[in-house]
Amino acid sequence: MRRKFLSIAIPVAACVAWGSVLAQPLEEIVVEASPIVKESKADTASPAPGYYKVVMSSRVSYADLDLAKPADVATLDWRINEAAKVVCEKLGKAYPDSGPDTKECAQRAAGKALAEAKKVAGSRK
Repeated sequence: MRRKFLSIAIPVAACVAWGSVLAQPLEEIVVEASPIVKESKADTASPAPGYYKVVMSSRVSYADLDLAKPADVATLDWRINEAAKVVCEKLGKAYPDSGPDTKECAQRAAGKALAEAKKVAGSRK
């Protein structure tokens, strides 16, 4: 009887513990970039006929930062801008005939992520 109880209780306890770990909010910002890529045939579900949307993203952690400190907020901003540059450079290499250019792509991608970081930092003060 005791062995049967343990064979059920241990997995259940592990699931409960793992569930509490998963319930913790992730301390990261997602940087997403998306060029517009020309397609050979029209697709009515795309942003414009003959084009399709590609999305690439990067996750930027702020788990090691205290966002109540201006220096750490600046560090997060720098990380976001660097991640946006890297993602957009990869997109530019993968889709060289797409638009916008790498600099504009990075500005757009960073802008969205920086807005999210500003909200998170504001909630930490």
